[in-house]
Amino acid sequence: MQGLWLSKGSWAFKPDLLDPVIGLDESLVAVEAAGICGTDLELARGYYDFNGIPGHEFIGRVVSGARVGQRVVADINLGCGRCQRCQAGVHRHCAERVVIGIHQRAGAFAQFLSVPNNNLITVDEDLSDGLAVLAEPVAAALEIIEQMPKPLPSRVLVVGAGRLGLLVAEVLASFDCEVAILVRSPERAAHLQNKRIQVVTSVESESFGWLVDCSGSSSGLATALRAAMPQAILVLKSTLTDAVGVDLSPIMVKELTVLGSRCGPMDKALAWLGAGHLSVPLSVRYSFSAINSALEAAKSPRFFKVLLEPDPC
Repeated sequence: MQGLWLSKGSWAFKPDLLDPVIGLDESLVAVEAAGICGTDLELARGYYDFNGIPGHEFIGRVVSGARVGQRVVADINLGCGRCQRCQAGVHRHCAERVVIGIHQRAGAFAQFLSVPNNNLITVDEDLSDGLAVLAEPVAAALEIIEQMPKPLPSRVLVVGAGRLGLLVAEVLASFDCEVAILVRSPERAAHLQNKRIQVVTSVESESFGWLVDCSGSSSGLATALRAAMPQAILVLKSTLTDAVGVDLSPIMVKELTVLGSRCGPMDKALAWLGAGHLSVPLSVRYSFSAINSALEAAKSPRFFKVLLEPDPC
């Protein structure tokens, strides 16, 4: 099969990758479209020391196994199924988990991938590819709602207007929160669809009681800590492996609650997308063999999402 191989930070199109090995209680999925996200770019910079086929935001169709013919997305976290955490329904925290396209499991930047049947989620035929590939990041945004104490605070600051930050803002606004998003690039903010979301370029110190850091940067985290009121809740959506230069003393001095937040409910994400909260954002599609052009587009704020698809046979 054809697909992309990432090794030591280098991307390569390969027309002769080995077909996936289909395990017990797994299905073979033909990839129709897969989105490039910030995590994929971080993998190329050394995150998880990844070597293999990346890609975890995708829409595909089952070609063998369970649910043949159905359009599907996948819960990307694969637990062992035996440990206490898996039995309690929190397989995404299984000590032996692998993650599709991120950690020790081949991903969706290929013609086919194998997925455990329990991780498949059926997608309605009338949901477009451009929205379906957003199920995984929308689920990550919805996880904030799942984790936050209720009732939700009425006002929130989202730090960072990357693709995840924009989706977080859209999701939180759909729950009738007053959302402000801190941006550096007005071009990125142009992708926002909910007109009630306030776009800001600076924030005052101690001005928000609820903050979500999606910046992916040390400077963004520092800004969030400065903008947090005493006893505020700070949700971390950034993957920061080296927060050099960030003064963490505000966490103690202000008695902040810091909440790590990762993957979320895929079924609820599909329901949210299907309910019409979001129109298909401005996207562009490239074939796998045009990966270099796709990566350049992914670094640009012009497009909300860059999609990859198999080359015509």
